[in-house]
Amino acid sequence: MSHALILGVSGISGWSILNQIQEYPTKSTFSRITGTTNRPFSLQQARIAPDPRINLISGIDFTKSVPEVVRLLKEKISDVSTVSHVFFTAYIATDDFESLRKVNTSLLETAIRSIEEVSKDLKVVILQTGGKGYGLEFPKEVNIAPPLREDMPRIPQPYQDKIFYYTQYDLLTELSKGKSWTFTEIRPDGIVGFVPGSNAMNMAQGIALYLSLYKEVNGVGATVPFPGFEHGYNSTHSDTFQDVLARMEIFAATNPQKCGNGGIFNIADGDTVTWAQVWPKICTYFDLIGRGPKPDSQPMEAFVKENAKAWGAMVEKHGLDPSGMKFQNWAHVHFMLVQFDFDRQYDLSRAREVGFMESIDTAQGYFTAWDRMKAAKIFP
Repeated sequence: MSHALILGVSGISGWSILNQIQEYPTKSTFSRITGTTNRPFSLQQARIAPDPRINLISGIDFTKSVPEVVRLLKEKISDVSTVSHVFFTAYIATDDFESLRKVNTSLLETAIRSIEEVSKDLKVVILQTGGKGYGLEFPKEVNIAPPLREDMPRIPQPYQDKIFYYTQYDLLTELSKGKSWTFTEIRPDGIVGFVPGSNAMNMAQGIALYLSLYKEVNGVGATVPFPGFEHGYNSTHSDTFQDVLARMEIFAATNPQKCGNGGIFNIADGDTVTWAQVWPKICTYFDLIGRGPKPDSQPMEAFVKENAKAWGAMVEKHGLDPSGMKFQNWAHVHFMLVQFDFDRQYDLSRAREVGFMESIDTAQGYFTAWDRMKAAKIFP
């Protein structure tokens, strides 16, 4: 009888694990599913059907001391002593690399040391990281040679010290020595998905808000240029739909003999893609015609600001949740579409070798995420 603990359950990755783990790999795999968040987060807010196995807990602050977190875990999770599988998707944003590394490594350390104290049944920890481990933040300073493989060496100094994923991995390596539990690192590329409520760092949500407004302003059948540059339009990458990511993490958690002992696994939709392939497809969801970039294309954020009144009218007309547009981080969307203009596709051989075969057409990943957003009234 396994008990899953999802740290960061209200985020794009944690929410998808919660959504998938109820039935994947089977309905009986996990007898208890607990998710933690900083703020109150109900099943209704999560748009998850009631399930007696699920318990969503808020108010456990993993930036506190281990004794304080242990007290809170025992106080708020009555069956915390049975936790067997931990999915770590929590993250705290800061303004510089040094504090980012310190805060997020400490967050993980406090969480795992506390869980070790309250549960002797701990078997597996899943650490989600990402493409930063390949130096994707430093394409001009670091040699990025795709297809990107898990056995590639860490990026050189001084950039290596800026990657908190490395210190998180090293921490778990030390903490797990001589213990009865093991861990796995999962590396997605850019995550495509939905999460209820505000999710500023959501590329798919930003694209949806932009295209829905573009359609409103320019009409059905309008041609919408890719809001970037030609080089980026044709560069290769590997998007990661949130459900494929969640299933890979659950697969690794339930197959520690194949994936544990610090195993690192890339995960993505399947096929390597370019925006030239994906952009025209995803624009059809909004009855628009997607084409390549134009030299004078207006940036997405500028278009949105220019047409704020039109968006306000859409909110009123369709009863939309205004928080999506209000808190959308356009700099993040710009970064993913415009500044990530180099080849960075993943090699998925290692995941396939251990038996994980899930895949999805990249455009379909967007469509599924957008269906969820429409149901949540993020756009009409």
